[in-house]
Amino acid sequence: MFFVIAISANGQGLLLSENFDYPAGAQLRDHGWYAHSGATTNPISVVTSGLSLGSTPYFGNGIGRAALVNNTGSDENQPLTANRDSGHVYASFLLKTTGEITTDGSGFFFHFVEYSAPTNPVYTAISTAFRARTFIIRGSSPANFRLGLNYNSATVPSAIGIDVTNELDTSKTYLVVVKYSFVSGADNDQVSLFVFENGDSLQNEPSTPTLGPFGGTAADLTVLQGVALRQFNAAQKVLIDGIYVRDRWLLQANNTSVAYAPFDAEIKVYPNPYSEGPLFIQSQHDLPLTATLMDLSGRTHFQTTVESGEIHLPKQNVGIYLLKLEQDNKIAFKKLVIQ
Repeated sequence: MFFVIAISANGQGLLLSENFDYPAGAQLRDHGWYAHSGATTNPISVVTSGLSLGSTPYFGNGIGRAALVNNTGSDENQPLTANRDSGHVYASFLLKTTGEITTDGSGFFFHFVEYSAPTNPVYTAISTAFRARTFIIRGSSPANFRLGLNYNSATVPSAIGIDVTNELDTSKTYLVVVKYSFVSGADNDQVSLFVFENGDSLQNEPSTPTLGPFGGTAADLTVLQGVALRQFNAAQKVLIDGIYVRDRWLLQANNTSVAYAPFDAEIKVYPNPYSEGPLFIQSQHDLPLTATLMDLSGRTHFQTTVESGEIHLPKQNVGIYLLKLEQDNKIAFKKLVIQ
């Protein structure tokens, strides 16, 4: 069975967290992302600084760096820690442009993933069911842009207020939430998009999304298994940070208005990717804590108590693992790439 574990860390149903907490210039493919198109051309890399929504509390504020998705070439995906084939899936991320969005820059840069062989996935081969295609579209001036959404079509949305947002400011950072809803019956699943800026409330899901819900234009997903970043051309100028995927609405700790750094943001694990030698675990809290190494099927490979800030892992097969870190009633999951 693939991805059977359900993760709970500062809110249940956490399926992915990606704050790009890697060295500047690092390529995503070296940190748990997989190229599924244009693999050898212009890999997506990490820039020097990350993004923040300002004083509005969001789990991904100001942690690590950001991904620069602004070229023609490699399109890359990251698998979730568990499949979803019912209910809702929410993917939230911080977004900022790096300049003017031109006509040539209009295309989709984000979508949900189902792998070509869902029960035995090869992460470099995804289905063409690109659901919840999220577009960046030029505005009326160089200082503005818009976002668009459709269920599966590659055609750029064009109806302002329906499938295209009102104008957004190229100088601001926004929080974008893309939602996929499994609906009982055939070919009637839906997608929606929400946009927030600093000062907006994140506590509850708005009754009406910014765009959508849309559906009915293509077959339902059999199973939702990952998220993808797409580089459609060199004019898109997109920075992405703080990607969190959950099976429920939760954008800040305990849905309160108090700024809060989640437990997983208070712990750093390095080197990552890891091959041999000490694995360092740096925590803002006093040690000890318990570390459990698991594969993506939830099987435990190793468990130990972290007392000195480092551990030594036994030899493992190359692949992606989860390092579960526990202290008192707090749990963090860190993705660990072993090579």
